[in-house]
Amino acid sequence: MNIIIAGAGTVGYSLAKGLSFKHSVTIVDKDIQKLNKIEENLDVFTLLGDSEDPRTYMALPTKEVDLFIAVTDSDEANLLSTLIVDDAIAVKTKFIRLKNEYFAKSSIHEKLHIDAAVFPDQLLAEKVDALFDFPKANNVKSFSQCSQKLISVKIHYSDERQYRLSDIESESVVAVGIERQKDFIIPEEHTILQERDLVYLFGNPKEIQSLSQQLETRMPATIKNVVIFGGGASARRIALALADKNLSIKLIEKNRDYCRAASELLQDRVTIINAPFEEHNLFETEGLKNADMIISATQNDEKNIVKCIEAREFNIEKVVAVNNDPAYYSLMHQLGIVVVRGSKIGTHYAIIEHIGSSNIVNVRHFCGGDAVMFLRKIYPESPLIGKTVKPADIPDTLLFQLRNEIIYTKKDFTPLEEGDTVVLFGKTEDEEMLQKWIYTL
Repeated sequence: MNIIIAGAGTVGYSLAKGLSFKHSVTIVDKDIQKLNKIEENLDVFTLLGDSEDPRTYMALPTKEVDLFIAVTDSDEANLLSTLIVDDAIAVKTKFIRLKNEYFAKSSIHEKLHIDAAVFPDQLLAEKVDALFDFPKANNVKSFSQCSQKLISVKIHYSDERQYRLSDIESESVVAVGIERQKDFIIPEEHTILQERDLVYLFGNPKEIQSLSQQLETRMPATIKNVVIFGGGASARRIALALADKNLSIKLIEKNRDYCRAASELLQDRVTIINAPFEEHNLFETEGLKNADMIISATQNDEKNIVKCIEAREFNIEKVVAVNNDPAYYSLMHQLGIVVVRGSKIGTHYAIIEHIGSSNIVNVRHFCGGDAVMFLRKIYPESPLIGKTVKPADIPDTLLFQLRNEIIYTKKDFTPLEEGDTVVLFGKTEDEEMLQKWIYTL
């Protein structure tokens, strides 16, 4: 595809890096230093200019583009550029990042014929919110194609028993990945779970929730008292998502303006404490040590890690950190911290998944981007109805057929019926082969 990215910041750079291997990418920005950095590191075409000025796009050698992605730091610039670009070139598909939650409730992106709008703070808040339905979980993913969920659980046993996958799997729950130290493992039937493994379970959410009680014995079974460190846009959006959950929530922020913004948004539903949260004695003086869950949601990953470690000193086991820089992902997991993607990383993966998905196939990434899954729903009049799925001849993959609540492995595959879903798990390094396979069933 021919792709134009408006905005050469963190998100634009990461998208260009990820897409340039398979696509022709042009990145537009008016900051020459950002473009120079990209030219030094990536094989992409850079265009110096204002993404809101149609004359910028007239300088392009092509007048037709498959995909336009607007990810500058300004909502107004992103909206205007998606409108302006049509005056200069023909664009088939448009994706946009928007920070202002107002636009999520309006029809403005539909009026501008935008195909996908990503709201990063909303995505982040939804991921944190899902942890309250599964308090033992590290991450929860839901899918439109099926009722099953992908839920990761850290292994902390209450006894010396060792679990094989065959001990925990059933016709409605399967293990599809293990994160062990810095490695991601596609498990086999006789794989033995080890202390501190992060196991990814796919299937019936109620059964996974019950199973997590025996696999994870340290984290609380229920959460009532929550502390949020940070008062920026992401932290405020998380607090708003949790405000109606009958929780006791304290938000700690040293910036007075952020505190005022939080107060206006949350309307006394959250206790807002204006304090320099670097102070270790806050846990004592403000009663934070009684929390069931700590969420560190600043824009600084190192600060987020430190607050989670401090919380552990007060025996708070459910510690959550917003991950803004992928370089810190593995360290956070090594420290037993629950990791949620920050707004910029979340935007990157949301757009990548939009690009890889269609009306037929949906793609999702997990395990910090090391693993990928594809779901193909069998719709009415699908040419696959009546056909039996053949095993994928790709190493380190798991293939399942879903029918209602039952997960069938390849030895039990039956001819596909309307409403079935074919699900394929593998490593991101094999994503291109996996994608080709599921599209050509």
